[in-house]
Amino acid sequence: MSYAVELFALAIVLYLYDSSALLYVNEAILIRETRTHWTTTSGWRGFVFAGRSLCILNPFTPHWPAFRLGWNFAVPTAENSNQDWPQTADELRKLAPFTSIAGVALFVILPLGVFTRWSIYAAIPALVLLYASTAVALFRLHRSRILAAGGRSRFWAFAFECMACPPFAVNMVRRIALAQPVRESLALAGARLLDSADWGRLRGDLIGYLKQEIERLSPDSEQRGALEAQIVRLNALGNPENS
Repeated sequence: MSYAVELFALAIVLYLYDSSALLYVNEAILIRETRTHWTTTSGWRGFVFAGRSLCILNPFTPHWPAFRLGWNFAVPTAENSNQDWPQTADELRKLAPFTSIAGVALFVILPLGVFTRWSIYAAIPALVLLYASTAVALFRLHRSRILAAGGRSRFWAFAFECMACPPFAVNMVRRIALAQPVRESLALAGARLLDSADWGRLRGDLIGYLKQEIERLSPDSEQRGALEAQIVRLNALGNPENS
């Protein structure tokens, strides 16, 4: 029993690890909750490691695609900006039913089979559901070509990780989304995708970081002027009279 408890605890730790990210001060995560609604989250400023803050995503929503975006303090847009990246979220959400089944099998049904007298009726069905749903999700992922840019080796390496470590399979949607390169500024994407309340909070955070940088500069610094101009641009983004 103690071995089973340790193994289940390890699965939870691995899942939480895979649901976490270390973010620089100029980074945040945009999360697609529904087809039309996005939210944002950033790191916990109370924990900083190597200049980055810890962000633990909601462990109960692994089916929500979450993308890491950054921005340059000095310029409002990224070079070669691309606004098509949210389409990846549409493809990833097709995997959500299968990864959700895997999550229920791993964290609900399997513990019933291990820690209760229902072991005969729960353990084997849980394993069948877990690996069957993971296999179907991987098949659909292969068909979607989301990982095609990394070549066949990238897909098979990812498939091995998911089959060998089931917590990674449960977190498949978020795991893929976080690894996707996004060539759009966090500020522009936030103004475009977030509702007014979430964008207002994100913009306030970005302006706060800029003001902290300005305070470190001398009054006659050229960089200070560029950062102050960035604050003006941020204030204009998302305002109806400036759209």
